[in-house]
Amino acid sequence: MVGGDIVRTLSQQGVAARAMTRNPQKVPNLPGITWVTGDLAKPETLPAAFEGADTLFLVSSIGEDTVALQHNAIEAARAAGITHIVKLSAFGATDHSLAPICLWHYQIEQEMQASGMDWTILRPHHFMQNLLTQTQYIINDGVVYSASGDGLIPYIDARDIAAVAVVTLTQPGHRGQIYVVTGSEALSYRQATEIISNTIGKPLRFIDETLDDARARRKREGYPPAILESALAISAYQRAGGKTVTITSVVADLTGRPPRTFPEFARDHAAMFRG
Repeated sequence: MVGGDIVRTLSQQGVAARAMTRNPQKVPNLPGITWVTGDLAKPETLPAAFEGADTLFLVSSIGEDTVALQHNAIEAARAAGITHIVKLSAFGATDHSLAPICLWHYQIEQEMQASGMDWTILRPHHFMQNLLTQTQYIINDGVVYSASGDGLIPYIDARDIAAVAVVTLTQPGHRGQIYVVTGSEALSYRQATEIISNTIGKPLRFIDETLDDARARRKREGYPPAILESALAISAYQRAGGKTVTITSVVADLTGRPPRTFPEFARDHAAMFRG
């Protein structure tokens, strides 16, 4: 999601870049982008993919192997002579989070900071695109689920995260920085549901789940245990408020324009929500 937007933006800006893929037959033809085959789960494929690069954007799938995958990337980057890593982390990445995902990201951040290479860390808040995982509930049942209650969340559009990443990858002055990337307004899932409803012209109900109900739903959806527990912990943090309501000006400061609003996101994805 974010990686694809970064590659497209670099191409549009005329910035030559190398993008790694496991499936070279499925990549788009983008001016200035050289596609190389590699797999973070196969360290032997990384030296050729990283050779000659000086900056790396570090992102991978999120799962039980996340730490191992990104460790492989950091080791290969150092061996290849890469001097700067920009990592996509997560809001709440600490050593005491109850969400395994946040613990994983924090562990990787620590390894990267101790690697001897320069680094930049992006900690985005709750993606607006997370609502797209509920399209079938919206289409079929007219509902949106969340265990976040009326907790306020400064949703951030993945496209704005990508825009921030491009700046940190291509412009000086961002090494050694940790950026918390948020939208400019905090909304609850209930309010987000109302915005989607008004946008697509269809009545929608917000269902305020208990943690047990949310756990059962996500099990039905096939979430792996650690990802499921992370989602529940994040929902509990959001419900409680506090630091989760943090709003920053990072998008505007780095890109020169305000972050997208949730109504803009809803309009851009209205066709998906309508089915």
